[in-house]
Amino acid sequence: MELANAVVKLNSVQQVTCNHCLARKTCLISSLNNSENSDLYGLINHEKPLIKGQRLFLQGDKFQSLYLIRSGCFKSCIVDESGQRQVTGFHFSTDILGIDGIDSKKYMCEVEALETSSVCSLPFECFKDASRQSNQKVYDRLLCAVSCMMFRESHLMMVLGKMKAEQRLAHFLLDISQRMHERGESAHEFRLSMARYDIANYLGLAVETVSRLFKRLEEQGLISANRHRVRLLDMARLNDVIARDPMEHRTDKQVVFKQAS
Repeated sequence: MELANAVVKLNSVQQVTCNHCLARKTCLISSLNNSENSDLYGLINHEKPLIKGQRLFLQGDKFQSLYLIRSGCFKSCIVDESGQRQVTGFHFSTDILGIDGIDSKKYMCEVEALETSSVCSLPFECFKDASRQSNQKVYDRLLCAVSCMMFRESHLMMVLGKMKAEQRLAHFLLDISQRMHERGESAHEFRLSMARYDIANYLGLAVETVSRLFKRLEEQGLISANRHRVRLLDMARLNDVIARDPMEHRTDKQVVFKQAS
């Protein structure tokens, strides 16, 4: 019975096509019509799903393909010489992985699945040749995606570096909310597949601090968190948390809250 189920799952993976992909509307090739992207269909490989904890590629691996996330969630990490990992980002459906390897010809970080996830691989050299010959539009779209990704990540790092701990977490939640909205999903309720220690590592905070801040935001009625499921109850006030000047005069209520924590 187990073997039969495995065969069914394998067949379902093999039958995935671009025309029936749930991420097609916001995928890299979504701007092309059927005649324009027909040549690219032969280049795209619909890979088998990765299970939680499985790595898509390792830091230093030879760059060969770009990966378009079909479903699930991944984290990217940079590993230093001592083996310590710094989380550099979280990635969701329609995001493109492996862009950092285009220039250096090797992946500059490692990418790990945070839940059962699936990707499509696109051999870069074949993609580049095909795009230059007949589909310049999709190559231009890739460049735009790279530009947007670099701006978003650099802006996020700059902003987070100037924020206090509570502001960082509020900004993180609203950033995920915006990304969900851009994918046509709920901006108010979503799943955070990453562990608290991954969030802490990414935000440059202690795990205990992140757990305490989640609880504080719940007590303030700003969010509701049940394990990995998070609901944003008051996005306006979350924005107020981000906009708050850490040096401004605190009210008595704020001072009491700080002392109580």
